[in-house]
Amino acid sequence: MILKSLPLFLLLILLPDIYLYRVYVGRRGGAWTKVAWWTVCVLLLACTCLLALCEDFTPQPQRPLNIFLFVLGVFTIPKAVFSLFDACGRWWSRRRRSRRSRRFGRVLGLLAAAFIAFATFYGSTAGFNKFEVRHIDYWSDELPAGFDGYRIALFSDAHVGSYQYDSAPVLEAAIDSLNAMGADAIFFLGDIQNTRPEEIERKLPVLSRLHAPDGVFSILGNHDYAHYIGGTREEKMASEAKTMALERQMGWRLLLNEHTLLRHGGDSIVLAGMEGNDGLGEDHGQPIWEKTVEGIDPQLFSIMLLHNPQFWQKYVVDHTDVPLTLSGHTHGGQVALFGFSPTKIMYAEDDGEYDIGRQHLFVTRGLGGLIPLRFNVTGEVVLLTLHKKPH
Repeated sequence: MILKSLPLFLLLILLPDIYLYRVYVGRRGGAWTKVAWWTVCVLLLACTCLLALCEDFTPQPQRPLNIFLFVLGVFTIPKAVFSLFDACGRWWSRRRRSRRSRRFGRVLGLLAAAFIAFATFYGSTAGFNKFEVRHIDYWSDELPAGFDGYRIALFSDAHVGSYQYDSAPVLEAAIDSLNAMGADAIFFLGDIQNTRPEEIERKLPVLSRLHAPDGVFSILGNHDYAHYIGGTREEKMASEAKTMALERQMGWRLLLNEHTLLRHGGDSIVLAGMEGNDGLGEDHGQPIWEKTVEGIDPQLFSIMLLHNPQFWQKYVVDHTDVPLTLSGHTHGGQVALFGFSPTKIMYAEDDGEYDIGRQHLFVTRGLGGLIPLRFNVTGEVVLLTLHKKPH
C-alpha cells in the first residue's frame, strides 16, 4: 500500500511541516521546539520508508500499518489541511489587504483539522467496533411458492485480519448475530481476508460456528486472491488454494463461476456465484458469466452472488436474465459526510437496492475493512427475506 504511493505519503508528511515551520515554529519556537518538530517529521518519514519495503500490500501482522495510518489521520492530515486553509487565507489577505481574511483562513483550518482528527479517532475505535443488522425484503412474482418467506443471512467483506485485539469480539458478535437470525441459508459475498489465508486460520474457531439448515455458500472477493502479496506465481497460487481450502474446511460451499440448486418447500431455485479476481492483468479467477450460468434451466428462479457491483450491469444485466443479484465490495465508502461517500463517485451502485427492468441488485456495505475505520457508515450483517408477489 505505502510503496505504490510512496511519493504522495512523503510529500504529505514533509510539505506541511516545512510550511508550518517557516510560518510559525521557526519564528516563535525555541531551540528544543524546533528539534522536536523535525525529530517527529524524520521519524514519520523513516516509518513510511520502512513500511514501503514490505512486498505485500500490507505487512503481516498489520498492526504497525494501522498505527501509522492512525497517526496520519489524527496528526499529519490535519496539519496538511490546516496548512492549506492557512496559506489560502494569507494569500487572500495579501490580495485584499485585510488581516481578517488571514484569521478566517486560520480558524477554518483549525476547525477542519479538528474534525478530521476526531473522525479518525472515532472511526478507528467506536465507529469500527460496532455493526448493525439490516433487514431487506425482496418481492418477485417469479419466485416459487416454496420459497415464499425464505430467509437468507447475508454478509460480505469480513476482512478478518482487521479484527484483532480490542476489535476481535466484534467479529464474534457478528457471527453470533448471523446464526441468531435463524435463516434458511447463509451467503458470504467475498473478501474474507485482507491479504493472506493465515488471517482465516487465526479466526477458524469463530468462522466455523456459522451454520444454517440449507448450508453456508460463498464466493471469493478481490482480496481473497494473491494480487496483494509478493512471491513467485507458485507461492501466490498456493496462497489462493489455501484460502479456498480453509473455506471448504469450515463447511462453506464455494462457488467459482458455477451454480447449484437450493431446494425448499418442494421447489428449487438456482444459486450462482462468480469469481472476484477483478484486478487488471490477472490471468485467472476473472468473473465469467457464460461459465457461471451455463446449463441453468431458464424456467428456474436464480440468485447471483457477485462480489463487485460494477459487474452487475456489465455481465448480469447485459447477458443474463437473473432477477436477483447480491454484491458487496464497496464497504459503503467506510466514511460518509452528509450522506456522501467516496464510493458514490466510483460506483453507480454502491449501497442499497437498485433496479433495471425486472432485474434487482442489493449491495451491502459489508462488515469490516482492510483499513479498520468507519465513520457514519456502520458495518452490517443482513437478513434478506424472499417473498412471492401475487400476479
